[in-house]
Amino acid sequence: MSDSLFAPQLTKSKFTPKQVASFYFKLLLAEHGDPTGLQICNACGKTRKYAPKTGNTNLVSHVRSDHPLFEVEMEAASAAATGTLIPWVRQKASNRYVWIDWVVKGNLPFAFVEMETTRKYTNLAPVCEETITHDMELITKAAEKNIGAELPEDFGVILDDCTFGSEHYMAVYGCYKRNGVRCCPLLSMAPVINGPDDCLNADTHMAALASFLPFFGCASHRLNLAVRSFLLPYEDDLDQVQLLMKHLRTIKQAAKLRLKTPLNPNCAK
Repeated sequence: MSDSLFAPQLTKSKFTPKQVASFYFKLLLAEHGDPTGLQICNACGKTRKYAPKTGNTNLVSHVRSDHPLFEVEMEAASAAATGTLIPWVRQKASNRYVWIDWVVKGNLPFAFVEMETTRKYTNLAPVCEETITHDMELITKAAEKNIGAELPEDFGVILDDCTFGSEHYMAVYGCYKRNGVRCCPLLSMAPVINGPDDCLNADTHMAALASFLPFFGCASHRLNLAVRSFLLPYEDDLDQVQLLMKHLRTIKQAAKLRLKTPLNPNCAK
């Protein structure tokens, strides 16, 4: 049997070759500041040739052979020096974050990222509206999960009402102590009126609280229970949609679907 079958599998590195090379190496200059075509290792002082066309292979090879604990060193250095792992965030993720930060803080529509004028006056890598929407949904779910895991069994509630135009909103903050520090995360900000009755009395506020407080709890499974309760009246409709999606997975039916919509059965929602 071939020895290759027993060869150890390479584990995926936490950092890209570019990140490893930029952390351990810097450009070696001559006496008058002229480039020498060499890079010097910050850890051991050894020099290695660097050609832009061949990438960072030669530099990373040195790091892997002479500094096998480079991942631990990079993580420790980044956290100690800056208190954050931002220097090791991939460019793609960093680009998405900047777009989302721009849209949210500027109170802009999601379509802003696809506007011709926007792309004309920014150096950010282009991104589509669907991608931004999807990423923001993932961020929302992650934030809900973290808040739900942190909330204690008993906590206070702070209400803050405000009006935008003719729409009345109620912001709900959870209030509790964590490690001796008061925490007040925003749990919800939604219109108080969610029905035909436009009365802004105490009963309306209590009904609004009861509608979204189940989405936050001391465990993430409460969110699943709340979603199931919310979707229960639509169970028959959801079953029919699921059955339709199964039929549309066949090659023949999928071809017909492409004439109606660019979506495929896996992403049609």
